[in-house]
Amino acid sequence: MTESNLILSDQIEGCPHPKDTETLFGHQHAEQEFISCFKSGKLHHGWLITGPKGIGKATFAWRIAKFLLTQPIDRLETNQSFDNSDESQTSEIDENLKKTIIARVLAGSEPRLAIIRKSFDEKRKTFRASIRVDEVRQLKTFFSLSVSDGGSRVAIIDCADDMNINAANALLKTLEEPPKNTVFLIISHKPQSLLPTIKSRCRKLRLSSLSDSDLISALRQMNLNVPENDSEIYSLLGSGSVGNYIRLLEHDGANLYRNLLSLLNQLPNLNGFELEKLIGTLSGNKNKGRLELLTELLNIIVARISKAGITGHSSREIILEDEKEVFVKLCPNPIIATKWAELAQTQSKNLKHGLALNLDPGSLILDTFFRIEDCARTVR
Repeated sequence: MTESNLILSDQIEGCPHPKDTETLFGHQHAEQEFISCFKSGKLHHGWLITGPKGIGKATFAWRIAKFLLTQPIDRLETNQSFDNSDESQTSEIDENLKKTIIARVLAGSEPRLAIIRKSFDEKRKTFRASIRVDEVRQLKTFFSLSVSDGGSRVAIIDCADDMNINAANALLKTLEEPPKNTVFLIISHKPQSLLPTIKSRCRKLRLSSLSDSDLISALRQMNLNVPENDSEIYSLLGSGSVGNYIRLLEHDGANLYRNLLSLLNQLPNLNGFELEKLIGTLSGNKNKGRLELLTELLNIIVARISKAGITGHSSREIILEDEKEVFVKLCPNPIIATKWAELAQTQSKNLKHGLALNLDPGSLILDTFFRIEDCARTVR
């Protein structure tokens, strides 16, 4: 089995790849900003596309790539969006060429487009944990090749957060001396983790979380619907991210979160039977996605317990009906909230480290709940 047989590392399983997404919702302002820069004739060579994970940054980058690769080299279009062109200046030959280029982009055969992402490890039959320096060095070969039809070149890095230090330094060298007519589209969920020198050589374009209406439209485009009875909990946990919604829907995130609340409501004495039952659903590679989601929900719930104690349980902060009893019980005041805040920090690091080392799911989750149980005992 090879990478070609699987989903790509920059794709959510069961969903279209960002390059195939027909409509991008909610990022018109960012689109206009890029178009304005393009029309000015002073297009920056490096664009750092940031924002929460799963809101459409990759789809946005692919739309930019398609736009740039289909622009005539001898003039600037008066486009107001990536989809609309001035038809009075576009010949039938131009349209046919545009369709050909788009077809090559979708087929992965466009010679002026390079994609840097985590590669597939044939030995382990899985994608590598990071983007290695070898992947980034492929850009040198890409830039050395001549192309018959001229025009811009585009390199998409999805995502920069995945680069190891050697890969990051290799990208920096290329950004310092960028080839002519080349645009780098660098996607990052956590730009604070990138080298400052990489950020300083890019123009930042931040995309925001989606509104509820844009989220629903994006989900419907993929034939996905949120259960009406769970709309409030999905809205809270989804945080305006299509990617979050997809994973929550795939693993029945609403009920998983309710199960966590039920376990926490029994503190300071955990129900061992319920906890073992939950852990039993996390073993094996087929449940890796569920395990990752559970760790994220654990981080969310502990952080929300702390925040509720700090801001007060009658504040404007949205608290689900299922959360109220648990939050009041475990974090009645700001003093206790500081202990939960400390736990939130250490827990997040421990879970991230445990997943990275591929630790036994049962041991990882048990240890996490024991720490939560210890923190809950301070309430008494």
